Amino acid sequence: MRATIILSIIGGASSSVVASASSGHVRAETKTKRVYKKREQFERALSGSGDIDFDDDFWAYDEGSMDVVWDDYSIEPKSCMIYKKKHVIAFDMYGKNNKQCAKKLEATYIMDVGQFALAYVAQKQIDYGLMGNDYGGADALDYTECTAVQYNDIYYYAKLGCSTAGGLKVVTYTDSSCTQDVSTNIGLYNDVKISFNTCQSCVSWPTVYDDDAVEGVETDDNFDYYHAYDSKLCGAASQYKSSCGWGCRKQAKNSAQSNSSSSYSSKRSWGGFEKFCLFFWSFAAIALVWVVLKQRRMMSREDAIVEEAAMNGVGLKKRHIFPMALGVIFFLLFSMFMVWKKLAWILLMSTNIGLFAHFVFLRRKAKKAGAGGDGYIKDAGLEIS
Repeated sequence: MRATIILSIIGGASSSVVASASSGHVRAETKTKRVYKKREQFERALSGSGDIDFDDDFWAYDEGSMDVVWDDYSIEPKSCMIYKKKHVIAFDMYGKNNKQCAKKLEATYIMDVGQFALAYVAQKQIDYGLMGNDYGGADALDYTECTAVQYNDIYYYAKLGCSTAGGLKVVTYTDSSCTQDVSTNIGLYNDVKISFNTCQSCVSWPTVYDDDAVEGVETDDNFDYYHAYDSKLCGAASQYKSSCGWGCRKQAKNSAQSNSSSSYSSKRSWGGFEKFCLFFWSFAAIALVWVVLKQRRMMSREDAIVEEAAMNGVGLKKRHIFPMALGVIFFLLFSMFMVWKKLAWILLMSTNIGLFAHFVFLRRKAKKAGAGGDGYIKDAGLEIS
């Protein structure tokens, strides 16, 4: 519990003292020419699905505690899964100096899907609000508890849960305890979008540090100090979490890997436009090889000797060029087959640029030599030594 004593001197006052006591400790700060106003902090306002009365019980634990500096923490939702016949969300909690969830893992926990979704949306409302934006609500939050729904004159029950794909969905049940699920589609869909396997800071800050930086966001002079202790998501996660043992962590890891694999597989394919570009630039490379070889057939003996001397200077011979070209072609085709997009584009575009640059070089040499009357010998540039 936090006891706050605010001493303000209004009109001609030169200083004020704020004393904050938490767990027997007293923190004193001296301010100059500042008038303090006691009002509800924006980040402490009850939020969630938009129904304040509905949220009161859920947020009852939050009485302005300053036991934990949530600004030091991060959270990473791992997966939505059915564990021991319960729909839960597994998440990792990271401590101070975690470097965006790279270290300082405290533990893996699980939390009821509805509770986590409510806290997640509430946190997003705060984060967006601090940037002057409106995150809005989510209709699926009306089904965080088992709720009766009438569909085609038949009563069903609905509750927010997990899909077989590892995401969130509104599950349909036939009993009031929401234990007997059915596949009947009653027209209810999940609109809570949780970013799994993504590190999220427990506390976000306005983009500009100023008491009036964001229009419509009501903060007071103590905002910077108090806001570090406020996190809807991490605070609720700490309050309603359950331990996740070895079997739970293994299931969460497998579920997270399955979700990542399905998402990765969707990315590991060439799109229609990408296929067109691959065909176009591959055809361009073949055309450039043809024009380069044609240009080299008209290369003078003198230029061929100079070129060979330059290659010998770096330890290469002309007979090495052909196997090197085969190697580039092999790796290019292999990267296309494996859908290694970055490597494929690097090899393909580098090949085109290199061939085009070589063609321009040969073309300019040919024009210069032609103007000087130098003689050319057929296939001099194609001789292999």
